[in-house]
Amino acid sequence: MPSVNRAVVHKFGGAALADADAIGNVGALLIAANATRCVVVTSALQGVTEQLLAAIEYARKGDDAGTERVVRELRDRHLSTAAAVAPEDWTLRETLEQAHDELASMLGAVVQGTTAPDARSDRVLAHGEQVASRLVAAMLTARGRHAVAADATCFLVTDGRHGDAAPDLDRTERAAYAALEPLLDAGIVVIVPGFIGASPTGAVTTLGRGGSDLTATVLARSLGAREVTLWKDVRGLMTADPRLVPEARVVKTLDPREASELAYFGAKILHPRTLTPLRAGTTLHLRPFATPAETGTSIIAGRAAKGRPVRAIAGITGQALITVSGTGMLGVPGVASRVFGVLAGMGVSVSMISQASSEQSICFTIPGTRAGEVWHRLRDAFAEELARREVDDVCVQDELTTIAVVGSGMARTPGVSARIFAAVSEAGVSVVAIAQGASERNVSFVVESAFAASAVRAVHAAFRLDKVGGGRTPQRDAPRDVVLLGAGRVARELMAQIAALTLPVDGPRVRIVGIVDRSGSLFKPRGFTPRELHAIAMRKQGGMALSGMTDGRPGNAAAAVEHIATHALSRPILVDLASGETGAALLGALSHGFDLVLANKVPLAGALSQAQEIVRGSRDDGRRVLHEATVGAGLPVIDTVQQLIASGDRVETIDCSPSGTMGYLFSEMGRGRRFSDAVREAMALGYTEPDPRDDLCGLDVARKGLILSRMLGYTGEMKDVGVESLVPSELRDVSRDEFLAALPTLDDEWGARVRSADARGEAVRYRVRATRRGVRVGLACVPRSSALASLDGTDNLFVFTTARYRDRPLVVSGPGAGAAVTAAGVL
Repeated sequence: MPSVNRAVVHKFGGAALADADAIGNVGALLIAANATRCVVVTSALQGVTEQLLAAIEYARKGDDAGTERVVRELRDRHLSTAAAVAPEDWTLRETLEQAHDELASMLGAVVQGTTAPDARSDRVLAHGEQVASRLVAAMLTARGRHAVAADATCFLVTDGRHGDAAPDLDRTERAAYAALEPLLDAGIVVIVPGFIGASPTGAVTTLGRGGSDLTATVLARSLGAREVTLWKDVRGLMTADPRLVPEARVVKTLDPREASELAYFGAKILHPRTLTPLRAGTTLHLRPFATPAETGTSIIAGRAAKGRPVRAIAGITGQALITVSGTGMLGVPGVASRVFGVLAGMGVSVSMISQASSEQSICFTIPGTRAGEVWHRLRDAFAEELARREVDDVCVQDELTTIAVVGSGMARTPGVSARIFAAVSEAGVSVVAIAQGASERNVSFVVESAFAASAVRAVHAAFRLDKVGGGRTPQRDAPRDVVLLGAGRVARELMAQIAALTLPVDGPRVRIVGIVDRSGSLFKPRGFTPRELHAIAMRKQGGMALSGMTDGRPGNAAAAVEHIATHALSRPILVDLASGETGAALLGALSHGFDLVLANKVPLAGALSQAQEIVRGSRDDGRRVLHEATVGAGLPVIDTVQQLIASGDRVETIDCSPSGTMGYLFSEMGRGRRFSDAVREAMALGYTEPDPRDDLCGLDVARKGLILSRMLGYTGEMKDVGVESLVPSELRDVSRDEFLAALPTLDDEWGARVRSADARGEAVRYRVRATRRGVRVGLACVPRSSALASLDGTDNLFVFTTARYRDRPLVVSGPGAGAAVTAAGVL
């Protein structure tokens, strides 16, 4: 039985053994792994197998000069590599000299024909792996890690087929355990040449395509290894061919059946039979040797993958569809058997089969290169039926691609096939044939090769396989995933309001998955619980930055959105509650399919080009940008403007007092309170920013006016807006405390203004006038009978004068200040 301290198996292909430097990198990787019981399987050095095949061909043609040249090139390359990786190992050089002498002799045997051709080829081809294993063993030993090169023909027993042998798992297990366990127990790293084994009579055999990978999994089975790592020149199994879908991602985990399906349908990183020897509980890792820190793809034997129904898409190009059809086939037994008997006799592999339930036709895909030959053989096999019209025809359609959509979760998920073919149809691609196995692990379909890339991209996008967590079918009742940009008072109030929502029977409709502040972000793909949101709000209120919290991720807003957008979110919404420039984050969110809800005025009141880009980007991407809360908090101001314009009315002027802070100040002064007292009271009630000058300067109000004016067609910038500040110039640059201390010096002036207006039957208000020609922001004395004069407390008021509402303007009024009101407007 295998040791409790289980072995680990690593396999390195030719690309990882390209030269001395690459072999040195392999050594560094293995030493860093520090496995106590380690088996390493090697392929030949990069390009060596191709050179050996060329040498065999030269030998068969009797080209002695060509054969000698290849042997000389291989000898020089291997000896120079040996000198670099183990400069003081003279025994290695003698061994390599002898190996190349034997190679020349074996190639001479090919010319002389002293053994069977396939057996002679296998002996020659084994040379590459055998030399590579000796080089790697010598390199590790030179670096202080005792290693030996084992002879795979002594313990890897095969069925004896030359060129494509299959391992005898039971006999190999006994032989490998006996040969390798003592070495592993002694702490020796065992280097095994991949790709080769021996027949029951001891003749060298090769394992065919993927043979070194197969060697690794066979030895893992024999030694009871729980971990097998195949080091590759790619990042792992991908959700699609990255040449067709540049945004394809590495599939982190697969079960063996999924991996086998992908391997069969063109994922060349892995051969299906590599998976056959794996015992339950063994994990096969596919990792990139160029970036060993990446985890790649893990295939866990004996465990079905859970979760997402669709894992990846693969395809086989260069296919032909053969169709045998005829009314005489109905109810006649043995037709399919005869068809596939012909193919079996020809050694032709079938990638997909589809048969009509009426039994009047059967079609299948095969390599296009064999289509003509198969067509002739089938017509010969069914010559009598064709003559009697029982079989109407044998047809061939070539230049096709078979596409397979793979995932074990399909069996538990309705609607997968519908989503696949809806996506293909929307891409304008016609499907030639369809097949799905009873296991529902694979939906395959055939399209013309010219449209294969479009079909793959369409299905990949439909299941959002470019996202972390992608692969699910869209659900109509799925929740809305919300990301909060900003974590101040309004954001904290919105968290509380969302957490307090009464949940419908079938689950929450809104969930907060991300929160972003100036320092960084928090992200939880399945949404934060009400308790978690409360804890975050309390920490923020206490002054802690998000980047300093557990799982906090530092970075700016745009970077945070990019990171969050790599996940497969459900109908995502970015809610901008910040108070600064966030245009880059908003545009990034739109490009990733987010809808936007804005309370932050800066992006739409900033540069006109950016504001237009945000609106235009939403239209181009089919997204929505809702920004009601930028102007009137919870009041339907933006909607009113949009509805008036949509109805064909012409909005001429919007007169408004859109600041709850300003409304409160002038209401209180109208009642006789001093200016300084009114400001301090507004601060205590939370109506102002921490520094009240941010409100009194009028910039926030001006931004609201500019947003409204732009909706009417104004194309100016903020610099073009006339703004009257309530902060005297001498107090604009002093500290907050100094400003507050100086407030009483302003009381007399403000008292006089208010009393003067009152004597004229007027009220002082801070007003915005927005038209299509511009914006004016500042103090205004309005008649006591006017709508603006009726404002009280923190209410906002908007007066719309339009072509239809000229004599009696339309008025919208209501609460306009406070975190609760603004959060409710956003929600």
